[in-house]
Amino acid sequence: MKTLLTFLAVTLLNGAFLYPLFFLGIGRQVSWLLVAAMAAGGVGCFYLLVKHRRSL
Repeated sequence: MKTLLTFLAVTLLNGAFLYPLFFLGIGRQVSWLLVAAMAAGGVGCFYLLVKHRRSL
C-alpha cells in the first residue's frame, strides 16, 4: 500500500506540473480543472502517507 500511495503521489504531482507545460507548448487549451484534480490527488496521497506512516 505504501508503494502504491508513493507511486500515485509522485505520478499525480508530476502530471499536474508537466501537463500544462506540454499543452501550452503545443498551443492547445489547458484543462485547469484536471490540473487541480491531479494536484489535489497527489497532495491527498502524501497526506495519507504522512498520517498513516506508522501503520504502513
